[in-house]
Amino acid sequence: MIDKQLISKYNLGKVIGVESLTQGYANENLKVITEQGSVLYRVCKQQPLHLLEYEVRLMRALKEAGIKTAFPIAAADGKCIQKSEEHFVMLYEFKEGEEPELTEKVAFQIGTEVGKLSQISLTKGLQKKNAVHIDNCHVLIRDFIQCKNSMPEVFGYFKEQTDYLTSQLDSTLPIGLVHGDIFPNNTIYDGEDLIAIIDFEEACSDQLMFDVGMTINGFCFVNNELQPALLRSFLEAYNSQREMTDGEWKALPVYMQWGSHGMLSWHLRNELINVPNQTQYERVLELMHRTQWMRSNEKEILKMVT
Repeated sequence: MIDKQLISKYNLGKVIGVESLTQGYANENLKVITEQGSVLYRVCKQQPLHLLEYEVRLMRALKEAGIKTAFPIAAADGKCIQKSEEHFVMLYEFKEGEEPELTEKVAFQIGTEVGKLSQISLTKGLQKKNAVHIDNCHVLIRDFIQCKNSMPEVFGYFKEQTDYLTSQLDSTLPIGLVHGDIFPNNTIYDGEDLIAIIDFEEACSDQLMFDVGMTINGFCFVNNELQPALLRSFLEAYNSQREMTDGEWKALPVYMQWGSHGMLSWHLRNELINVPNQTQYERVLELMHRTQWMRSNEKEILKMVT
């Protein structure tokens, strides 16, 4: 349910209808149709106020850079964050569209936008540590000892791959602003045309190759298999906006692995190690097999793009 008293602060007119969109770990999203048009009503179930304030600063920077996204809407008092009962609420522009089918044009368009995103300057107010960090993987490994949902085939893999990535990730590579979770379900397309990248709540400062590797996992794999044409299209577009360094090119296969491994760690951290969930478990196995394939074919991946 929406808070109609809160909605009244935005001078959007009468509420005509409400549609439930998603209800996840962090947010509940609703489409609210008003006399002035549709808006996204986001109930922030996990994020504290200081992180929401960070998000507002970030969205201002994205607007200045011309990034394609949905921007927060300020109420009549100028504030983008409102309090409703036990949760904070934010209203965003509602962008019409859908998740894309993966094609070379779709990969090219997302590569272009990620390249633009990588050029945004990291001011003091935009610096935040990535929640998907190799240090957190080591903390998670320690939790395996007392977890309630033992998965030895996953845990053994996870420890060995975490150790490998710890030795391979290059701290000297360029750092900047990253979205951290650019997958088709966090984008809105009109056919093959990108309308917006959404859900910037996990955006942070990290090596730019984190976003490159993560987005490749989102837009260049079909049925868990890497598609060379999609990979080349994405990288061509990205480098048309920001040229990767020689070190970044060499590290590409490692950061592709880090993307899938980081996603796997997210599933484990979000209660899979304690609460059995078949859907999450199958996704973890898919990501595990993907990462293993990439590690076994690092040279072949580089040949695809050189």
